[in-house]
Amino acid sequence: MDCNHTFFLKPQTVKLIKRLIAPLMDYGLVSNTEYNTIIIHLSYLAKHGKPMPTIVPRLINTEEAAEMLGICSSQFRALEKEGAFPFKRRSVGNRTVRYKNTDIIEYMDVCSVTQDGQPDPAMHQEQSLSLPN
Repeated sequence: MDCNHTFFLKPQTVKLIKRLIAPLMDYGLVSNTEYNTIIIHLSYLAKHGKPMPTIVPRLINTEEAAEMLGICSSQFRALEKEGAFPFKRRSVGNRTVRYKNTDIIEYMDVCSVTQDGQPDPAMHQEQSLSLPN
């Protein structure tokens, strides 16, 4: 099977789907996580013409985690100390700390998409507290 297909999906179609799914989310038929996942994948498909690549789970260091979040490592450490992130650090050896890249990606996905496509700090806080560890 050839995996190099190009899909054509207009951004307007993604906006229409967002509007169609929003009432289902309001009635509890589609969860916020499902809504976000659908919109993220459709938006990627519309922008790149191909499905979003699968992320291979791996452990990353503090600098890589900070880079994924678009912040410096010192800011990452300060936010982690404050308990701002739902994901947990993992100790590897005596002094080495690692994070699961998939936890950080899930955190970013939940924080990044709202019904109008804008970041929503209120949703960010609400969703951050409900993510499984």
